[in-house]
Amino acid sequence: MADAIPTPYEINSLKGTYYEFPKKEDILGGHYHSQGQGHITIVQSGCVAIKSLYLDQAWEKVGKAGDVFDLPDEQWHEIVALEDNSKILNIQKG
Repeated sequence: MADAIPTPYEINSLKGTYYEFPKKEDILGGHYHSQGQGHITIVQSGCVAIKSLYLDQAWEKVGKAGDVFDLPDEQWHEIVALEDNSKILNIQKG
């Protein structure tokens, strides 16, 4: 298991980060977004699991290429590759 490979981008007012997960179980480790600083995640290829890191509010979403997730602000979460060569695009909100 290794960390996902980030590539920040900015196109006009659109900002975010592109992540590559070369191997299954590569991870974008636990992180948090303050109010208004969250992101929308688009799965570009492969398959990923997006997991809450709160034991009392546990949730998991599985996404394949083309799936889009609007992740809640103020929630610790992580993203884990379920297939080799998975890729996601995170677009910042706000």
